[in-house]
Amino acid sequence: MKILFPTDFSSAAENAFVYALKLADRLEASITVVHVYEVLQLHTWVEDSMNMDQVNDQITIGEFEQFRAKIEMLKRIAAEHRLDHVEVNYSLKESDYVIEAILDEAKASGADIIVIGTRGASGLKEILFGSVASKVIDGATCPVCMVPDTAHYRGIEKIGLTLEYKPGELELIEKSLAIARKLGGHLHCLHVDVYDPAKEKVKLMEYRHAFAHEPDISFHVHPDLDVEKGILEFMRFNEIDIVIMGVQHKSKLKELFSYSIARRIAYHTDIPLIGLHVDQ
Repeated sequence: MKILFPTDFSSAAENAFVYALKLADRLEASITVVHVYEVLQLHTWVEDSMNMDQVNDQITIGEFEQFRAKIEMLKRIAAEHRLDHVEVNYSLKESDYVIEAILDEAKASGADIIVIGTRGASGLKEILFGSVASKVIDGATCPVCMVPDTAHYRGIEKIGLTLEYKPGELELIEKSLAIARKLGGHLHCLHVDVYDPAKEKVKLMEYRHAFAHEPDISFHVHPDLDVEKGILEFMRFNEIDIVIMGVQHKSKLKELFSYSIARRIAYHTDIPLIGLHVDQ
């Protein structure tokens, strides 16, 4: 397996690198660390008074020197966690389009999962801050693990999956169970709702019947008028180590609900979130 780890060398990224190493060790995967930097784009009247080629050459040299120094820092992190046996490759890319460069690198390297750090935010700041992570999860074709800067690795034994009890979710459950088994954990499927107890009962029976002979999966219903609050309460009370959420591409406007919930959960909890794209 292959893990792509985009980094801006922030403290959030350093914290996420620990998760990337732990996942790589558990999955017997290699890691590709990619850092994307942008060159200066100035107005014509500024370009006339400056040699932009020389300026950008200096930026490239500076980025390379910083990248080389940061590689040593990442190697120290791996050694401190006794994970220096994990294969780590490094890629430095220049691009005016950071998101596209990360997604292109994921395809080129054949990444099975992307691990990226996030910072907590709220309100308008939430929309603007950490936008790289939210746009990567939206554009990626592989799962994306978003690691909050406040997350502390304690193992991956309890894996949560949020459900909306709508048609087509069996595929999401099956994919999530496959991920849980690769990680050696138990999958806890959660539905938060209080509006339609009859629908809850039917769906709960359907899912439990479909996975009746699987010992590493369980289903839960948590009553709460606030879906986001209910998910966070369940995860914290049950000490969930990582949570999976199914997300659909933004082009499907009717599916924006699950995407927006996933992004808010990622910014309001210290538990890592795996965004898993499904076609429903």
